[in-house]
Amino acid sequence: MSLQFQPNANQVLGAFQRVGLNQGQAYQPDQIYQALDQLTGQAYDRDVATQIYEQCTPNQRGQVQIEEFSQILISADGMLKKKINDTEKQIQQLVEESRDCQRQVQEIQYTQQQNQYGIDIDSSLNIIIKSASGITTQDFIQSYVSISVDNNEQIAQQNGGDKFHPIFNEQLGFQIKTGRENVTLSLLIQDRNQKKSLVGQARIDLSSLQDQQVHSLQLQLQNDKQQYASPTIQFDVQWIYNKLKYYQEMISKFEADIQQHYNDIEDYKRDLFVVQQPFMDKNQRQNLQSSLKPQTSSKVQTNSALLYQQQQNQPQIYKPTTPQQSQRQNLDNIQPQFQGEASEELSDEIYYGFILYLLMIVLSMFQCFARPAYVDILLGTLYLLIICRDCFTPEYLKIVGAITVFTIVLDIFWIAIYKNWWSGTDKTLPTWGEAGDPIVRITIVFCIFNMILKTALCYIIFHYYKAAQTNQVLKFKAWQLEFQIGILKQNLFTSDKRLLS
Repeated sequence: MSLQFQPNANQVLGAFQRVGLNQGQAYQPDQIYQALDQLTGQAYDRDVATQIYEQCTPNQRGQVQIEEFSQILISADGMLKKKINDTEKQIQQLVEESRDCQRQVQEIQYTQQQNQYGIDIDSSLNIIIKSASGITTQDFIQSYVSISVDNNEQIAQQNGGDKFHPIFNEQLGFQIKTGRENVTLSLLIQDRNQKKSLVGQARIDLSSLQDQQVHSLQLQLQNDKQQYASPTIQFDVQWIYNKLKYYQEMISKFEADIQQHYNDIEDYKRDLFVVQQPFMDKNQRQNLQSSLKPQTSSKVQTNSALLYQQQQNQPQIYKPTTPQQSQRQNLDNIQPQFQGEASEELSDEIYYGFILYLLMIVLSMFQCFARPAYVDILLGTLYLLIICRDCFTPEYLKIVGAITVFTIVLDIFWIAIYKNWWSGTDKTLPTWGEAGDPIVRITIVFCIFNMILKTALCYIIFHYYKAAQTNQVLKFKAWQLEFQIGILKQNLFTSDKRLLS
């Protein structure tokens, strides 16, 4: 296969030298194209050759160094191979997604329940408030977005950006019963006296969401005089009202995307053969050419796969299951200007903090034989929620840090009470009697170890807090697990209880 053939610089330059193009020399594009014709024994694809030439830096006479042309050609070879491998992985993922949809269809077709309006009884409207812009008012300290569906209202809190360009990145879900509900988005600001004022409003027409796809919208707000104001709100919205129909449509879309990816792979292989052909022997060339499938596309593609410096735009596929899963998937597609890029800087601290808190939980469970260390177990659980449920907000981290300091103080008091136990003569306990002596000794040792661990964890929590304030997105890596932290930014201590839903 051409994926195994790897042209190197010496091989490419040696081939050019055999047809008269020497190293250290610059040549006109026609000279290079004729050399490629001689190496292949036929007319070389001019589109491919031109695209490679355009990536080079010609001199004032339009000539390019043969070494640079060769290096760009080798880079094109590597990029095409990467595209083939990436596309094959995407096909595998699409196949799994299609199978999952088929399983969902088999389950839903027997359990689907709809009301008199032809809407699923668990129909949901999922909204991700991304950001707002264009706020011109000066005298305020914070902004909010209120979303109301008839009499049901929820608030999105600002968690990043500045006050004139707030970032929310918050998910909200509503149940839709009739499809005629009034959905209103309101942008509010709050001054230093805790007084809230309305900046503007916008309405979402549910009839425009009947394709059940995710819509990325930017709506201009109207003030209380029904006049359009400068502020806008950016958000994603999706209304799933018929899951059975949606999954069936998604299966068809997956099948079409899979077939398109297979076609793309064949196009990449043809382009790869064109790139590699001048540097293969005759047998390799014939074997590879016979293995290529004939091009059946009705539209002639001009070697678009070779434009390796351009990013390949893959279609975004939104597969709803529950509203929570749908919202998490949508948050992964937030545009770069609304969320920070994933940072490796704190990845080690996330991992080691995870290990230290697991160790603290284990030590605390052993301490429970002689002292009530349940607060330490609760503290460890709260930390795990930072990773498992993405509770990466400054407010949540402050609470976890305060509880950590509080447990250290409790440990100091407990050790002060039992400081004479180690060398004392009274070894009796109400529960264990004299047999409790080794248990208390082990508990004291574990308690000291826990104090050391929690002191280190206070330092780690402080770094998490600073990262959360800058709206950073971190990567958690442990064993085979890898996912991002700092996108959902949920808070266990908020009143909407989304974590418990």
